[in-house]
Amino acid sequence: MAAPIAKSTHRANGIGPELLVGLGLGFNSAWVSMAFKSLTLYGSAAEGPGAEPVLDGVYLISIISVCITLLVASLFQKRTWVVLAHFPTFIAMAVGMAITTAFMPLGDPTGSQLHQLIMVLAGVLSGFFSGLYLLYFGMVFTQLTLRGRVVAAAAGTILSSLLFLAFNALPAPAALGVAMGCPLLSALFLALGSMRAPLQNGLGSSPTDDAFSQGGFPRAFGAAILRCQPKPIEDAHEKASWRNLIMRIALASALVGFASEGVRTLYVQMDLVSAGQYAYAGFKAADSLIATILVVALALLLITRRTERMAKDCYFVICIILAMGILLLPLPLIFPGVDSYIPLAISSAAYGAFGMFVWVLSACICASYPSATIAGFAAIRAAWALGPLVGLVSGRALLSTLGLSVQSAFIAMLAGIFSLLIVMSFVFSEGDLGRIMAIVPTRVQARFRSKCELVAKRYDLTERESEIMMMLAKGRNLAYIQDQLFVSKSTVSTHRQHIYQKTGVHSQQELIDLVQEAE
Repeated sequence: MAAPIAKSTHRANGIGPELLVGLGLGFNSAWVSMAFKSLTLYGSAAEGPGAEPVLDGVYLISIISVCITLLVASLFQKRTWVVLAHFPTFIAMAVGMAITTAFMPLGDPTGSQLHQLIMVLAGVLSGFFSGLYLLYFGMVFTQLTLRGRVVAAAAGTILSSLLFLAFNALPAPAALGVAMGCPLLSALFLALGSMRAPLQNGLGSSPTDDAFSQGGFPRAFGAAILRCQPKPIEDAHEKASWRNLIMRIALASALVGFASEGVRTLYVQMDLVSAGQYAYAGFKAADSLIATILVVALALLLITRRTERMAKDCYFVICIILAMGILLLPLPLIFPGVDSYIPLAISSAAYGAFGMFVWVLSACICASYPSATIAGFAAIRAAWALGPLVGLVSGRALLSTLGLSVQSAFIAMLAGIFSLLIVMSFVFSEGDLGRIMAIVPTRVQARFRSKCELVAKRYDLTERESEIMMMLAKGRNLAYIQDQLFVSKSTVSTHRQHIYQKTGVHSQQELIDLVQEAE
């Protein structure tokens, strides 16, 4: 029995499973960009005026569908969990995304009724499938360790940017195949990573265990789903605190998304649409390079320095770079020789880094309130989708009213900067970030976990015994453990008796002392 535990301990220190989850997130994020942020699937704008309205139509319908889907999921999290807690549903969401992608280029808002119907159905269904599928990432991310969340979010951000870069250099038929394959590859990597990843609330699971649990999910994946089963937050103070944090990070996501998408709409009209897809691929090369540097640096800082001050510094730097991208918006119009590629790359890369930061913060909040994971995560992601929607509509309205001019650029720039100032000053301040960082695992908690793993290995405890031993060592009572693990009180009592027998202790206090003295 000692060997499997040693293997589990080694796996907890590795990053392989977290990278697999990150790859899954990267393919999913890349699919969003491929389907809704590029003309590659629909033809180049340089070839004719018909492609862009199709892209706009599908994007608008899909993002509205995503917002509605996630808001409904947040309000009815119990019913949503019942639907999602089945492995066939997980597969159906990914397959649904792939199938609807094939129909997106066939839609046309100015075409026949059939083409208009295809556009509406493709938009609505793609938003519905992708919105529900995204919740699986929320449930898995909340069960990862802090290191795992940072690694997965960073890997996903970098991979999505690189995939989108390659995608924009492809001809339309090949691009369609790649876009359709992204959701399927995303589901594959998410399933593989979640099956192997060490869970925050336990000591890990054996990768050789082929047992199946909740809803047909592979064992560790099912454990993550089960731990996010919705339950009301009974303590009124905790419930108010949870709502406040969720509301603030959601509003911050919406405002930053509004500012980023608003300026992106004008930037793209300056050079990129008229230049065609290969110039756009060149822009993405600069974007992915800057994003890689930003995200890797941010990930290293968050992993190596798990302090409130470091998180605040990262947040401040991201906001400054976002502001730089917005402030540079009028420059290409004032000086005709200046291209829009680099300032747009800076803005897009900073938005990607902010997205990674939001993933980590959202997981930290939901990990502290696992029974409210679906409600909290869905609310944040709905706001993340709603902000860019408002930004796109506002940017398009500005262009149709004033055209692409210095005046419209200054209006968009001021609106974006004002949104960032509201975020940094009132909506999501350093104080709110400090409250979130207070619930992030610290080095002391990591040291406690290492001591528990050492005791588990030394006394040959099983996986379930190790999990219960950790909770007992934290001072948890039987009722709490029963509620967290969804087992009967007699089962917990039996496991406790076995733990006492193996370790040679006679009380919970002796077990706590044993763990504290472990070296």
